[in-house]
Amino acid sequence: MPGLDKQKDKEHPHKLYLETRNGLFTCDGCKELGFGNCYKCPLAICDYVLHVACISENGTPLSNSLFENCKFQFYQKNPSTAAPTCLICAFQIQGRMYHCSERKYSLHPYCATLPMAFSLPGSNMKIKLRRDVKLNFFKSKCLKCGKKSRSSGNVQCLSYVSSDDNLCYHVACMKDVCLDNRKKGYFRPGIPTNEQSKFLALKNLAPKVELSSDGQKSKVLLITFLKLVVYAILGEPFGLISPLFQPLGNS
Repeated sequence: MPGLDKQKDKEHPHKLYLETRNGLFTCDGCKELGFGNCYKCPLAICDYVLHVACISENGTPLSNSLFENCKFQFYQKNPSTAAPTCLICAFQIQGRMYHCSERKYSLHPYCATLPMAFSLPGSNMKIKLRRDVKLNFFKSKCLKCGKKSRSSGNVQCLSYVSSDDNLCYHVACMKDVCLDNRKKGYFRPGIPTNEQSKFLALKNLAPKVELSSDGQKSKVLLITFLKLVVYAILGEPFGLISPLFQPLGNS
């Protein structure tokens, strides 16, 4: 089962070992970005790496509380002729996936394991993964794109929303910004960064919000929310990315 120190994957000839990576990687199973805990081949010539959620499953169906009456089965490849779209991030699925044959629903393995709700130690703020953006059951707009809803065709992207409904971030927008920050050299988890890069990375996370440090409570709440969402979607030890959220002006 996923979570063991070493695993054998059906699509790779060598044993894979559990490790924590300081930087972003591209999963060879689902072709999506990953960070932190992963299964990796120890041979340098392979560089084969998988999300923990993308390791070959034992056939046990996955349930997700956001999609009632669905039983998601793990597939190495798309089991249908139609191009699947993940119901959580609204991105097309390029590799491994969970699929409910009865409802015709599909999920990226990594998206399927995103936390439904959680908070940071020492913070009163909680966030929840919600799928009701299309019906406007909460009032906030995404801090990245400035819209309440984001969709791909008929698939509505899910969002992380603060418990007071005042802060929202689309899962898809966070995946976009992590890739963008990596390309621009702003987002280097686990590696010391200068003040300018830190500021640019935060501005890229929430481009319409003033993020300079002036002690306002609303700014503290905003940074806390961004911490939560980044942690939820990247999914691994927050200590590796916490330097990004140190107050500007501090070393």
